[in-house]
Amino acid sequence: MEYADRIEITFKSGETIAYKEGEWDDYAYDGKAVIVKQKGAWIGIYNFDHVFSVELKNTKAVDYVPL
Repeated sequence: MEYADRIEITFKSGETIAYKEGEWDDYAYDGKAVIVKQKGAWIGIYNFDHVFSVELKNTKAVDYVPL
């Protein structure tokens, strides 16, 4: 996905944390943790041992249906 305006991190416990457009602009995975960033600052660090999934979503996407 080239553009995502939302990132959702779901934990093995079933809890989910979401960052909406404007709350984040980058993310990273260093082999042990998922790091959510905004303007270069780390705003969320999540131990990957507790993470079930990380999803990048484009909530503004429109499905294209050919005629």
